[in-house]
Amino acid sequence: MTLIQNNSKKRTCAVFIFDGFADQDVSLTMAWLGGQNSDFAIETFSASGHPVTSTSGLRVMPHTSLKMMDPEDFDLLLLPGGDMWKEGDNLEIFPLITSTLGKRPIAAISAATLALADLGLLNDVPHTSNFPGFLKHYCPEYAGEDLYQCTPCVNTGNIITANGVALIEFAYEILKTFDVFDDVKAQEWKELYLSSGEVMSFFE
Repeated sequence: MTLIQNNSKKRTCAVFIFDGFADQDVSLTMAWLGGQNSDFAIETFSASGHPVTSTSGLRVMPHTSLKMMDPEDFDLLLLPGGDMWKEGDNLEIFPLITSTLGKRPIAAISAATLALADLGLLNDVPHTSNFPGFLKHYCPEYAGEDLYQCTPCVNTGNIITANGVALIEFAYEILKTFDVFDDVKAQEWKELYLSSGEVMSFFE
């Protein structure tokens, strides 16, 4: 099933949005993946297809609804943080996460990592989250403590996880995974955002 506004020549990043989603978590990733020089299209979807409001108060009309989503129609599933994950909500997306695993990369940041932990997807792969103990606190069945890494972002290829302040590292790993930049340019991009250097030098 073809997603709304999907350009067949472009790869697609599917972004799950919901009331209270942390728009800052994925803004940098979306800006560069969906930029004019990128071959990615951004497709946002909410559970019902109705508008949602982010943590910053931004009212967002999604492109489509959860029922229209199929891993065959996108190349990356992007999950932003937000308190609803901690409250045990957003369960309706769990089947899509499960069906996406192994077919397409899943990128989860901040509290969105709770969904992966709750599904048992972090028990056997290196990963990170907001801080040690965060996943176990909200997901008692989580059993991946030995593979938890105290680092901003962990990229296993199939699963990318990041803590809530690793917006740059998170975007970098995604851009690198999909060869948006070559390795040298990607590293320069990361260093640019992590430093206070001259922005325009990146485009020279």
